Amino acid sequence: MASALTKAKARDDRSGAMLDAIREIFGLSESDLADLFRVRAPSVYGWRAAGIPDARRASVERILDLATVLRREIKATRIPQIVRTPDDWLGGKTILETIRDDGPEAVYAYLHRLFAYTGA
Repeated sequence: MASALTKAKARDDRSGAMLDAIREIFGLSESDLADLFRVRAPSVYGWRAAGIPDARRASVERILDLATVLRREIKATRIPQIVRTPDDWLGGKTILETIRDDGPEAVYAYLHRLFAYTGA
């Protein structure tokens, strides 16, 4: 049976991996990543060291899920440009701004419209 310390260490390792994946997929700096979560960079460093706080964990996981969808549907090298390009369907905001301001669900709705759009 794993000790509480072992479980905490595994959680901390997963936290860093989740944050790294979001950074990589979206092409973010550590400062950009902090901005995405509306925190300062030292908070993100703390999340890496001690684990993502329970109050933030679901949000981080949901944004990682969204990043994974984008990676699956869009050429990986284009994602950083796409998430930084304002779009009328997002009220003139970028995907990153929309995630930060309105949460990932607003981007899921946008993607659903985008992927379902036929031009008819």
